Amino acid sequence: MGIGMWLRACYPPVRAGGGYDGRMPIPTPAIPAAVVPEPVPAARSRRAKRLVNRPLVPIEVTLTGFAAGGKAVGHAADGRVVFVEYALPGERVIAEITDDRPSFIEATAVLVLEAAEDRVAPPCGYFGKCGGCQLQHVAYPKQLELKTGVVRDQLHRIGRFSEEEVHALVRPMIGMDDPWGYRNHNRFTVRRDGEVGFMQRGTHRFMRIDECLIAHPRVNEVLEAAQDRTMQARQLTVRVGVNTGDEMVQPRLQFRPGRPNQEKRGARVTSGQTHYTEALNGVTYRISGPAFFQVNTVQAERLVAAVVERVLAVKAGVVVDAYAGVGTFAAQLAHFVKHVVTIEESAAAGVDAEMNLKPYDNVTRIVGKVEDTLPGMTPSPDVVVIDPPRSGLFPGVVEAIVASEARRVVYVSCDPATLARDLRLFADGGFAITEVQPIDMFPHTQHIECITTLDRR
Repeated sequence: MGIGMWLRACYPPVRAGGGYDGRMPIPTPAIPAAVVPEPVPAARSRRAKRLVNRPLVPIEVTLTGFAAGGKAVGHAADGRVVFVEYALPGERVIAEITDDRPSFIEATAVLVLEAAEDRVAPPCGYFGKCGGCQLQHVAYPKQLELKTGVVRDQLHRIGRFSEEEVHALVRPMIGMDDPWGYRNHNRFTVRRDGEVGFMQRGTHRFMRIDECLIAHPRVNEVLEAAQDRTMQARQLTVRVGVNTGDEMVQPRLQFRPGRPNQEKRGARVTSGQTHYTEALNGVTYRISGPAFFQVNTVQAERLVAAVVERVLAVKAGVVVDAYAGVGTFAAQLAHFVKHVVTIEESAAAGVDAEMNLKPYDNVTRIVGKVEDTLPGMTPSPDVVVIDPPRSGLFPGVVEAIVASEARRVVYVSCDPATLARDLRLFADGGFAITEVQPIDMFPHTQHIECITTLDRR
């Protein structure tokens, strides 16, 4: 019996839009099987070959590796690489093909025939549907190991560093003691009837959410207080100061008559704040609504401490904090170095940075682009700290740093692929990688943060 006939025998008819219900019981008990979350129908795509609104084709795959994006990797019978969501290396799965290309296949696991030892039962009922987490089915220590492997793989394939180099330079990822309830910033969708939730993974379909297990407990309290009770709002954004108790709930909520926000559980919610405060390692920051700030306070404290340690290790006098945002690193460094120069293009972050850095008379703020500001700067920096967006650095930024007299670069990255690309430019420009330290800012998700230290040869 072929895979297609076997699945049709084991499962009810295909749902509208495609996809088998991976949670249905298997009528053939002789086949050992673990069950994975129910997949959602394939999303619409700009690419013509994306499979949309049709029954999805099953494929049996043995997984041998793990790739960026939180996907396990195997090979189809024709030799093409298959990237499978919700699977693990060492497993044999049945997956539904969601994208079929001449050089590779993308698929979603719907049935695990042979499970890896590190597979666990996801505790969240929304896992596999909301798309916020990709790795809840993986034991947490294994998540750290797999993510560290992704960093090494990207440095090797994209950065063209040897396998020996990357294994020597990339440290094991720093994880959390408790990888749940850490996220201090969540954005929800609100329907006209007051229901609050997320969009289903890969679709524009609304899905009600009553609790997010990776969200900070106060975020879930606000969610419960607002659920079914708000009106005239399309989104609900909740940001919590974990170390300050402060919070920002936007927009200003209006509650339906007869449904006050403290009904049922007694949780009181004030809303409409324009900013809130958070503290990292004893330094307090003001953060406005449009400004970026790390969503994991516990790991953010470890991150900034590690950056400061790497700056001070070379006895820096002048430090440039590029992509400075609200002044996160500058406010920490100002206590220890002679002079800090911040460079930030965002006007929204600049308002917060002005207030956060006002107590320090050894900090100079510059509003502008790094590639326009850094060349010719006097005095030239001893160390440049860079924390760019996911897209990484423009080549002009690397060129400006290489042309400066900086002895060390501390690069904070949230994307291993663009990090690998940029590190190759630095290496070709005369810098050597001292170490790459991954830190798990986003447990149970595919996202990876790294602190890379580079020294001029």
